[in-house]
Amino acid sequence: MKKLILLLNDYPSTGKSTLARCLSHYLQRFGAAHQLKTLVEETDSDAEDHLMDASRLTPRTFLEVLEESPITILEVATGQADFFGKFYTNHGLESALEDAGISLSVVLPVTSETESFDTVIEAAEIYSDHAEYLIAHLVTSSYEDDDKVWDRSYAARVMDMFEAVELHIPEVGFQVEHELHARHLELAGVLVDESLQTLLGRDFTKWHERVLGQVDSARQYLFGEAFRPTLKPKMPEKKTRAKARAA
Repeated sequence: MKKLILLLNDYPSTGKSTLARCLSHYLQRFGAAHQLKTLVEETDSDAEDHLMDASRLTPRTFLEVLEESPITILEVATGQADFFGKFYTNHGLESALEDAGISLSVVLPVTSETESFDTVIEAAEIYSDHAEYLIAHLVTSSYEDDDKVWDRSYAARVMDMFEAVELHIPEVGFQVEHELHARHLELAGVLVDESLQTLLGRDFTKWHERVLGQVDSARQYLFGEAFRPTLKPKMPEKKTRAKARAA
């Protein structure tokens, strides 16, 4: 069975692009066939291949894209989650995906800002029990307080009903943030350029390995039987939630 990993949150700066690229890096490390796509409002004729134009999207073209690879990571750009939700509902994609043998995982990155929880509730209403859910917490330096905000929320209770898995994406740290700012770079952009990753040094490498360790802890839930590795790389040690807090 193929897998569609839908990564969305209309609240800005939740780390969607960063997380999408880290998922792709994890699969690359194992040599697992996949594709990374980004749904945007519109594109021009010179747009990069990974961009999908929402204004031209049809059920047929969408399913054709999903057939191209056993795993599709689809990042829904900020502002397009509502559009895709309506597209999914209006065209009966729930049944279409099932008929095509494609299972759905919905990955919802959130921050300590309660407004970032809104998309979580909306996604649960749209995709219901026809999807598996994963909450990716963008951890900040005030980790304990951030965690409590989520735990007390209605969105957290909803996700508990769907038995959602939680990941905790560590902050990059002051040194990496400083280097990014000094070089006028964005983290998501660095993740697609190995030469830039080298410039950011050991602190970036350690952060990246920690994130991949989090992804590894949810590998079966994220990728299911569509995960078909061809390589056996050494992965960083998995961290429990308690260890992640202590790090």
